[in-house]
Amino acid sequence: MEKTEGQTGTQVPPQIEHYIRSGIAQAKSLRHRQRRSRLVQLSSWVAAGCLLLAFVFSVRLSPAVAAYVSHIPGMEKLVELIREDKGLQRAAEHEMVQDVSTSGSLEGITFKIDQVLTDQKRMLLFYTLKHERTGHKVGLRKLELFDASGKEYGASWSSMDVEASAEEKNRIDIFRPESSEVPDTLTAKVTLDLDGAELNPPLAITFSIDHSKYTTFEKKVVPVGKKVTVDGQTFTIEQMTVFPTQTEVSIRFDPGNSKHIFGFDDLRLVDENGQTYAFWGNGVPTRDNGENGKVYNLESIYFLEPQKLFLKANGIRALDRDKLQVVIDAKTQKLVKAPDARLKLTALRQVDDVVGMDWELEVEEADAHRFIHLGSDITDNQANKYDYVQGSSSSRDPEERFQTYSLLYKRLTKNGAPDSYTFTLTDYPVRLQGAFTVQVK
Repeated sequence: MEKTEGQTGTQVPPQIEHYIRSGIAQAKSLRHRQRRSRLVQLSSWVAAGCLLLAFVFSVRLSPAVAAYVSHIPGMEKLVELIREDKGLQRAAEHEMVQDVSTSGSLEGITFKIDQVLTDQKRMLLFYTLKHERTGHKVGLRKLELFDASGKEYGASWSSMDVEASAEEKNRIDIFRPESSEVPDTLTAKVTLDLDGAELNPPLAITFSIDHSKYTTFEKKVVPVGKKVTVDGQTFTIEQMTVFPTQTEVSIRFDPGNSKHIFGFDDLRLVDENGQTYAFWGNGVPTRDNGENGKVYNLESIYFLEPQKLFLKANGIRALDRDKLQVVIDAKTQKLVKAPDARLKLTALRQVDDVVGMDWELEVEEADAHRFIHLGSDITDNQANKYDYVQGSSSSRDPEERFQTYSLLYKRLTKNGAPDSYTFTLTDYPVRLQGAFTVQVK
């Protein structure tokens, strides 16, 4: 998931701006590229019904679907925004797209919600941001959703800019627990950005949801219950739950495993014809599912109904459980414990209640161009509590074999200055020996 990583759905404390301006949270001005950490603490966002901005890449589009939707006024750009996803194409073909066409304007900048595509599990907003402020740069700073009672339905931060005298069309993915109801109306509170400065007041754009567009398409549950063992580590593929917008694959890991499994490389479904259904980099890739369980979101097979399906992965990222903890000496600013010599602490910044950490990670050639999320939750020996503010990742060499990660935290309690910090890795580029292929249908 090649996402830029930036602000999370957590409200950033106002004091942080001062420290950032003072250099505490300065990102390294490395010469290759920078990605912001947007998918941090993903599972908790999904449970809270938060939003995630999804940048969309044009990959492929069924000619039949293109012909179906392209003749509808205003749908041409939507075709491009679902080009990479066969499931969303078929959802559009089954008339699940709702035209909204409502907008708001502020200081010559217009934000318009064009269409909505939703089912019981996932909602997508297709929008246009445009302006006529010649010589200025416009961005989408923040978008929040509220129901008719004023209850917040979610929140999303965006780093997308629009150049002068231009417009940009894109989409926002909204994820929520299956049990939550889609309101009859929603109000988008849209905060715009002009040349790096927040514009106030935010726009308030209210739109209706046509429930008849999706309620007839009930979820489909496919039991699997197959156990897989790779390199001595075991997990069970429990079931698939299929919605028009995505396919959920539930996997539970054996708590007796000697290694902690972080995730899978190129997890995908493959049908009897070799057609692949994967996660194409848009939206939320995974969420926690109770203790030792995860749900992986893949391309929808709802309207495609293949006769046979195989779940495949090219690799499994896993680490010995006794190597998951990373420990830093707060006094000497040295790394006390790490999984191996490839991970190095390059800087530790401690000013008042702000803590910043810079890391360098050497990766194998196979992991060049693949950035991970090291971790976000930290503790210290004084039992202080911390709020994760943001993180960034970048590379300092053209081959991207030396990756850098910067993490920023806000201390919430005052139990005393810590002697050490500890955080648990949430991913690391080390793998089990072997891949897997399992028939799930």
